[in-house]
Amino acid sequence: MKKMGKSTVLWLSSAVLLLGMNACSKMLQDARDNITSAEDFTASETEAAGLFDVSDDMNETNLQSTVVPAGATFRWIDSVSTLKVYELDFGPLSTSAPKGKLCGDGRYRAGKVRISVTYPYNAVGAVATVTTTASDLYYCGDGTSMTQVITDISVKRTATYAFEIIVKNSELIFSDGKTASHNGVRNVTKISGQSTYGIWGDEYEVTGKGSGVNRDGDAYNWNITTPLLKRLQQGCARTFVKGVIAIENEDSRNPLEVDFDPFNNAACDRTAKAIYGNRSVNFKVR
Repeated sequence: MKKMGKSTVLWLSSAVLLLGMNACSKMLQDARDNITSAEDFTASETEAAGLFDVSDDMNETNLQSTVVPAGATFRWIDSVSTLKVYELDFGPLSTSAPKGKLCGDGRYRAGKVRISVTYPYNAVGAVATVTTTASDLYYCGDGTSMTQVITDISVKRTATYAFEIIVKNSELIFSDGKTASHNGVRNVTKISGQSTYGIWGDEYEVTGKGSGVNRDGDAYNWNITTPLLKRLQQGCARTFVKGVIAIENEDSRNPLEVDFDPFNNAACDRTAKAIYGNRSVNFKVR
């Protein structure tokens, strides 16, 4: 066999090293892209769940919500037909913190939300819709960092304690002006607190799948692989305490997982973990 010269060996070594570096760079880029999708999807999922909580509490308690603060304004749009429509106005977004009104679930809200519901709400087949448009200037957040939410959510009661939730053309506009969007279908089952008045004390599980586009313009698909758990109690209602979501950018070869319970204690800490291969990073849910 003919021996290779030093220059050939060096060239081959450099080529292998370059290919390895390119592969590593691509893997790291995939991870960054997927983590951005994970952060944006968890924000979207949290906002959709929060609006479901507001609607569910209002409709279950005959508009005597414990989530909506006393300072918010209620207005009937149609109270005569079997499809009743009303508006909640949390007031304008403030220029200084807190930038909205503090709600019973620990989140701050500003702007308007429209809710329509077929009566009776507790009947199987009843449908509620939650809508916010660009002109409603609806924001939600921690009172300092507020995200504008534009969405159309349909909630259908499929069983006594179960719902199908369809989120269409949901858009988040972050404080830096970047946007993220998502669509999907969720199935929600209340597993605790079904007989209590209102939503406090309730726990529910969420499954589902869908798609989205993160703030960098990258499209992705999402799938809840372990049901998400929402615990509706003071200090715990802002996001999920348990569950796993698989997220895969359309131009990525590997999916990323988001674990809402990175410490295996179902804590109300808003901490989630993004897992990509043997890499992981914890982050706060917006």
